[in-house]
Amino acid sequence: MLCVVLSGLSICATESRAVEWALTGENTKIGFEGTKKDGAHVGSFPKRSGKFKLGDDVTKAKINVKIDVEGLESDDPKLTGHLQSPDFFETKKFPEAKFVSKSISAGKGGFIVTGDLTMRGKTKEISFPAKIANTGGVATLSSQFKINRSDWGITYGEGKIDEAVKLTIEVKAK
Repeated sequence: MLCVVLSGLSICATESRAVEWALTGENTKIGFEGTKKDGAHVGSFPKRSGKFKLGDDVTKAKINVKIDVEGLESDDPKLTGHLQSPDFFETKKFPEAKFVSKSISAGKGGFIVTGDLTMRGKTKEISFPAKIANTGGVATLSSQFKINRSDWGITYGEGKIDEAVKLTIEVKAK
């Protein structure tokens, strides 16, 4: 209805420029690093799917991603198997994790993304800093932040394995 009212014209114009990109293993990287007293291990979740809707106003962006946890990889094949076990992700029972954004707001040097992260059947709201842009038909998002693994019931190695796990996210969708 031609954006209903003339005052709605600018809102309609902004929203009409929003583009929805598919998130895939080719354009989205999700990595992790777990640490302990005598070292660290890194890994990634190479299989994922989802959508990233982004227009001129980043605060109106929407992110929805499903992560194939069964396909996780680490720097040690033995560790990969252990991470898939009930001690950690219990991938036979919980084969996927997901993140759904709820809001994006301006933050120091970028944006703060807030949303629900579901792993092992438990959903918890998280917020993390991110650099987000829509430039020349390319949507980008980059972030590094930590989550506490016990928030999702992952408590194996308490006192030996650090509680905080660093996540790294890189999106470059065309």
